[in-house]
Formats: sequence, structure tokens, C-alpha cells
Amino acid sequence: MKKLFILLLAVSALVSFSCNKYCNCKHYVDGKLDKDYKSNYVNENGNCADYSQPLEEKEGVTYELKCK
Repeated sequence: MKKLFILLLAVSALVSFSCNKYCNCKHYVDGKLDKDYKSNYVNENGNCADYSQPLEEKEGVTYELKCK
């Protein structure tokens, strides 16, 4: 019985460490998708929307990052 419990504990620990969820993020420049932008964040806090950035304007160009 002890061996079965230890085995189940080891398997659950292995699965929990190997199943990281990634957030997919898209970058927009002037409302159009920036196809050159590549980034995936490891979802550590459970909410991908926390990585999103609202509209930001620099020198007449608007930038936005949306993550889900």
C-alpha cells in the first residue's frame, strides 16, 4: 500500500511540473496584427490577461498587446 501511494504521489508531481500552460500573445501596431512579434509567457498566476498591455501611443503610432 505504501509503494502504491508513493508511486501515485510521484506521478502526480511529475504531471504537475510538466503541464505548464502558456499564454499566447498578439501584438498590434495601428490596429493591425504584427506578424513578426513572437512571444509566449508561462502562465504562473492563472490569468493570461495580466500580461496584456492597453493601447499605447508613441510618436503617432499605437501599440497594443493582447494575451489569452
